[in-house]
Formats: sequence, structure tokens, C-alpha cells
Amino acid sequence: MPAADSFTLKTARTSATFGYGPAGAIVEIADPLPESYWAHPANAWSQLMASRIPGLENIWLKYEGSHLSGSFKDRIMAASLGELLARQPDCPGIVVPSSGNAAISAAALCARRGLPMVAIVPTTVPIERLRPVTSRGAILIRAGEGPSQSYALADRLSEALGFFKLYSTFASPWAEWGCRAIGRELAGQMTQPIARILAPVSAGPVLIGTANGLAEAGLPLPQLVAVQAAGCAPIARAFALGHDDVAPWDDSVETKAAAIADRLAGYPQDGTRVLNAVRASNGSAEAVTDLELASARAALLKYDGLDAEFSACAAIALLMREPHLATPGTVAIITASGFKHTYAGDAPTPSPDLAILDTLKTILATLAPEASIGA
Repeated sequence: MPAADSFTLKTARTSATFGYGPAGAIVEIADPLPESYWAHPANAWSQLMASRIPGLENIWLKYEGSHLSGSFKDRIMAASLGELLARQPDCPGIVVPSSGNAAISAAALCARRGLPMVAIVPTTVPIERLRPVTSRGAILIRAGEGPSQSYALADRLSEALGFFKLYSTFASPWAEWGCRAIGRELAGQMTQPIARILAPVSAGPVLIGTANGLAEAGLPLPQLVAVQAAGCAPIARAFALGHDDVAPWDDSVETKAAAIADRLAGYPQDGTRVLNAVRASNGSAEAVTDLELASARAALLKYDGLDAEFSACAAIALLMREPHLATPGTVAIITASGFKHTYAGDAPTPSPDLAILDTLKTILATLAPEASIGA
């Protein structure tokens, strides 16, 4: 299990509440994740497959885009909402601060329960990330430049409305707890020892939760690699500089990877939790450029048939740049589907096989001269 920090506290499942502990301590649930929030490998919530990207044939892809809402946030929201509704079945509604995926996930779950929901997203989030939220009946509020400001407003709105708040940072003990499902599934899906886990990281529950899930399954801690976008990479910067603590990102945010572009303003201890964990595992925190992310997305589509969100390609972007990391037992977590980009027309267009194209033109000239090739 990732090394706990001096500011990490354990609590019983029945005592878990939103917020940090004394002096900003991160609170993690001591109880194992129950099977009601994850499935055995024969019926896993997300599939595991070997990549076909040239040079990465040794790695495994844990594709989280197959969830109901298209991202791993379903694991967090299912655990969070399930626990809260068990305590208060007459919940009046939900407030969710998000850069997109958490809001979509919460909206999908709330729609199935007939729960009112308010989503608060930064003004910089593209419209294609918001339509899946509003189409499920949620009310949308756009405020602030980044996730930190959305969380601050969510705190106030939750109190004013009497609604539950659902977070996907370490401020919610159910965020990391729900992500343990990834590790629990991997423990049964993998046919070889797990040597390394790479994941796109914003605040970090996905990586820490996966490692904790492996520990719950009785497996040793693999090397952990947190991957961020170079245009907003507070954890990777702290790692590169050899700092003991993560400081909020104070530069401008220069990346299209909105899902992992979090300054960590107001909760930098989330980043420090990840920083300490990757060091304890002999891993690292790295940053990739938007160009590398775009190349990784195109490669996943071309060779593995996976439509992955731009931000979700971070682990593959790093492996394509650093192929020496693509050793047997390496798992890359692909955190979300790319359907939002693709529906908006933002998708790579690889060159077709020219020989087949010429043959098709010749055949169509006779069979269907009115037909055209291409979109």
C-alpha cells in the first residue's frame, strides 16, 4: 500500500465525512472496498487488453471508458452516492464541482435515481464536455477559471441548498476508496505480476486508490507513475525539483487536457500525497506535452481501436516518449472515453491505405459512379 503521509488519517467507513482532518490531513477509509462497488474479473467494470501500439506491445491497457458515463469517475460517484444515500435516503439533491467527467458521472447516476443535481464547472471547460451533463437533466453553473474555484462555490451552494456535495479529490474519502476497485479488478485480470502502474493524475485518487486496491487483494506495491499535462503539472514539477511538498500551480494553464489541469489551489496536500506515494514505490511524476497527448490519442485509435479522452492518454504519451518503461507487467490506466471530443469533430484522421483507395476508386467507377469516398 502506498506509504501514508504524516498528514494522512484513517477512519472507519461508517465515520467517513467530506472534508480534511486537522491541519488539512487527508482522511482515508480503513475498511476494504465492499464487492458491491466492484466486480470480479469475469464481470469486471472495465476491460484489460494488451496494446498493439508499436513499441508498447508489452503493456496492458485498463480501459475505463466503458463505464456508464464513459470514465473512471463512475467508480467514485457510485461509492460516494451509495454511501450517502444509505445514510440519508431522502437526499434532496446533489452539488458536483467538476471539470467534466465527475459531473457527467454524477448526472448519469442522479438521472437513474430521479435526484436533482447542480454541476459547477470552470468557465474554460469546452462545451462538448458539458452537453452530456445538461442532457441528463442537471443544472449547470459555469464559474471560475479552474477546479479549485468550483469546489469553493460548491461548498457554499451545498450549504445554502441543503444538497449533498460529491467531490472527486481527496477532500472526499470515498474518491480514493472507490478507485480501489481498479486495483481489485486488476489483481484478478492480470496474468503476470504487476510491475508498474501509470495513470493520468489531477489530484490523484485514481493512482492511490488503484495501489490501495492491489494491497487489499494481497499484492505488493508496484512502481507508481503519475502523469500530468505539462501546461499544468504541480506534482510533476515538485518531483522534478526534489521538493518535499507540492505547491499550487501559479503559472498560466496552457493545455487542452482540461480533466487533469488542476492548480491544486486550496488543497496542495492532495498532490503531496501522490508525490510521497510515487517516491515510496520508486516511481515518478512526469509531464507530457499536448502534442504528445495528441499523438498518443491517435495511436490508441489506430492500433488499439480505443477512443480515449485527450487527458486520458497521458500514460500512453509518456510510454511512447519513454519506451524503456514499457516492460512486461506495465499497466496504463486509460481513464475516460474520447466520445466528447469525437462527437465535436475533434478526432485524428489517419491517412488511408493508398493501394486499397485506388482499387476502390476503380471498382466504384463501374459499380456506383455516384458514390463518394470519405466523410
